[in-house]
Amino acid sequence: MTETEVEWDARVLLATEADSRSRRGDSWVPPVEELLWRTARAGTLVRFFPFSSHNCLRLATSPDFFATAGYLGPCIAYCYDDFKAPDRRPEYWVRDVWPQEPSREPVLRTYDVDAAVRELERLTADFTPAV
Repeated sequence: MTETEVEWDARVLLATEADSRSRRGDSWVPPVEELLWRTARAGTLVRFFPFSSHNCLRLATSPDFFATAGYLGPCIAYCYDDFKAPDRRPEYWVRDVWPQEPSREPVLRTYDVDAAVRELERLTADFTPAV
């Protein structure tokens, strides 16, 4: 198993725990992490090192991404479309830059996790894979 595969597996396990915490209270973070990480792991994003930053799926070209500045700008954030609504739904925001700039709209806002992952794959297609 490669180092990136080990990291992806770890992210899925951590996401399961995070989803469990989100279900226990009135969390503003929807319990969709496991679904997102599993969906992302099934595609081409596995060529990067995964990490999470609050409620974002982030990617890097190095396991020591903060020291090497090897993190990628594109990411997927997840939140509720309207936290206070009784029929609130998880929504995925695909961004092309990090840090997120409030004045800059996401490249894609969707309720479809597959569409969000496909868009992140498109945005990262020209990035050099992790070594």
